[in-house]
Amino acid sequence: MACTQQKQLVCFPKVRVPKKWFRYFNDHKDFRNEGTLHLFSLIGLYSYANFRSNTRHINGKKYMEGPGQWICKLSALPRVLRAHSKAHALELLDYFKDAGFLDYEMLDEEAGILRYTIREWERHCTHLEYNYYSYKCYGFFFFPIPVGRHLVTISKRKGTTIFSELDAIMDFWLHTVLNDPQVAGSEYMPVVYYANMKGQPLLSYSYLAKRWGWSKSRVGRFILKIEEAGLISRVSFSSSRGSVISPCRYREMIYGEDCEKLSLQRIGEILGMARVVESVEDTKDLEMTVQSSVPSGKQVYPGGKYLRIQVFRVPANSFFARPVPLIFYSSLDWGKSVVGDGLYRGPPKGKPAEEGGG
Repeated sequence: MACTQQKQLVCFPKVRVPKKWFRYFNDHKDFRNEGTLHLFSLIGLYSYANFRSNTRHINGKKYMEGPGQWICKLSALPRVLRAHSKAHALELLDYFKDAGFLDYEMLDEEAGILRYTIREWERHCTHLEYNYYSYKCYGFFFFPIPVGRHLVTISKRKGTTIFSELDAIMDFWLHTVLNDPQVAGSEYMPVVYYANMKGQPLLSYSYLAKRWGWSKSRVGRFILKIEEAGLISRVSFSSSRGSVISPCRYREMIYGEDCEKLSLQRIGEILGMARVVESVEDTKDLEMTVQSSVPSGKQVYPGGKYLRIQVFRVPANSFFARPVPLIFYSSLDWGKSVVGDGLYRGPPKGKPAEEGGG
């Protein structure tokens, strides 16, 4: 299945998730899955569901899988759902069944083989009738945003909603936009954006703490943790403006591994800053320094705004590492600047990546 979508808008009803990226969290225990929302576990079930019909042979018996279904052994569910045990995995299946997300049945009690079916699969995801093996570690799958919102509603009805670390990572990915004309900066890089942010992708610890049911200190520790792990790149701004968060590997998922890398053409281009410093004709008189914080010295020129340059480099041994470092610019008047014309950089000139959907 060719990947031709070149943008991810706020109004899109579903989000693509690369299977290789998602499987990392199934295989590694760097992040915990203890919460009351269970978003990661539900997405895990979507990641294994078939887009097409398929015939499975287990213990010498033949089983038929339809679109939106998957047959597995009960012993495999704890890894898929990141549950503590088989009993915990069954509790999660019952929770999702009672909430109306899926149905499941035991096909062989003695062998512990079961089949689950995602409800309304045809409504949210691609539904292909012909038989074909569904690869579980390649390509991408879809997760519908309305399903995630309904999961939050169900969780609130049952009590306090608390995200796990994996739920928070999924929350970032599901709310990442790219090339959305209504969101500042998204034409240059993927940014995490929630619907009530009025076009400015600035996230504060207070906002995330309220959304996830955490304390602000826990949010701060978590952001540093996933940044060090190479999952996100972050642009911090002064005072209480917040930060712009960009999930790594998102452009690669949209455009392919050979996608065009972010490059700087002039100061103020990144994140919609078009007029940050005074224009000069003689570049010999222009001096620039890199600082780790907003400088406290004199201004660059009378009436000017302070400028900070941040260079992010992901460790080369990280699974999420980019091949080149990212460079961002920030200023005190970021929210007041106007985007200039002719600054858009679209997808790569080559053909889009060809990744299967299921």
